[in-house]
Amino acid sequence: MSDRPVGLALLSFAHGHQNAWCRSLQADPRARVICAWDDDVGRGRAAADALGVPFEPDLARVLGRSDVDAVTICSENHAHADLAVAAAGAGKHVMMQKPMATTLADCDRIVAAVERAGVGYMQSYNLRFDPVHVRIKELVDAGALGRVNVVRRRHSHHFALRAEDRAGVLGFMTDPVRAGGGALMDEGAHVTLWYLWMFGPPASVTAAVETRTAGLAVEDNAAVIYRWADGLLGLHQTSWTEVAGDATTEIFGDRGTLIQTGADIASTRPHGPAAAELRPLKLYTLDAGRWEYPDVPLLLNRSALVTGPFVDMLVGATSSPCDVRTARLGVEMLLAAYQSSREGRTVPIPLAR
Repeated sequence: MSDRPVGLALLSFAHGHQNAWCRSLQADPRARVICAWDDDVGRGRAAADALGVPFEPDLARVLGRSDVDAVTICSENHAHADLAVAAAGAGKHVMMQKPMATTLADCDRIVAAVERAGVGYMQSYNLRFDPVHVRIKELVDAGALGRVNVVRRRHSHHFALRAEDRAGVLGFMTDPVRAGGGALMDEGAHVTLWYLWMFGPPASVTAAVETRTAGLAVEDNAAVIYRWADGLLGLHQTSWTEVAGDATTEIFGDRGTLIQTGADIASTRPHGPAAAELRPLKLYTLDAGRWEYPDVPLLLNRSALVTGPFVDMLVGATSSPCDVRTARLGVEMLLAAYQSSREGRTVPIPLAR
C-alpha cells in the first residue's frame, strides 16, 4: 500500500454489521471509506446517506476505482461468493461477514479467486479479537487446564420467539435460500470459527437440527458434537429461542476448568447495564484449589472489533488473522453438521467430494 489511507468500499447493507464497521473505519486515520454499493438501491442509499458515504449504484464502477483498495461485504449469505469473486478479480482485498458462503462450491470459488489474484482475505470473526477470548486462548495454549478433554460452547439468542424480531432483526436469515440455513448457519458460524481457532479442525461431526418455532422455514436450534483425532470432544449448542442464558463456554481439562459467560446475546442482554460489571471468566485449577477470576473486561458490543485488524492486514502490519482457507473450514463444519442431522449419522471431515 502507499502512504495514503487505504480506500474501502462497502458492499451491501443486508447485514447490520456494515454500519458499525463503517463508523469504526471512519474513525481510523489509516483508512478512508470511499463509497458504498448495494443491489437494493433504496436500502443502500439510505444507509450510505446516514453514514455520510457516497452511494454508487454500479458495482463495476465501484470495483474499477483506483482509490478503492479493499471491500467489506455484508450482503445476504447466498450473494457472498459472487461479490467476493468479483472483488478479488478486480484486485481488491476482501473482508467478509460470516459465514463465508452457503455451499462448499461457493467457498471454493472464493478461495480460487483470492489465491489467483493474490489479494488478502479476512473472515469477519469478532470474538477472535475480544479480550475475554484472547485470554481463554492464552490459558489453553499455556497448559493452564492441562490436557483438554471436553469443551462446551453455546452461542444463542431469542429473536425467533417474536414475529417482529423475525421480520426485523433476523430478516433475510429466515430465508433458506438467501441465508443457506437458520440458527446453525447464522449463530453457529461463531462457534465453528472459535473451535478452529482454539483447537484446529475436528475429524468428525454428529448433529441434530430442529425447528421449534411454528411457520419458520429454517432451523432455530442445533446441538452438535465435534470429535478430534486425539479424542477431544467439543459440544456446540446454537439457538434462536433462548430468552436468557449464563455460561457460554466451559473447558474441562485434567488440571483445571475454565468457565466463561457473556459471549452471546442470551447471556448478556438480559443483564442490561449490569452486564458490564460481570466477571466473565472463572478458573479452577488443581494447583490453586479454588476458583479464581482473571481480570479481563467484558465487551457488550464486539461487531466493530474486526476493522482494526483488517486495516492492519491492509497496511502490511500483519497477515490475515482468519484467512480464506480457515473460513472455508468453518463452513465445512456447518455443512457437515447439517448432513449429519439429515442422515442420522456421524459425518467425517473433510466432507466427501
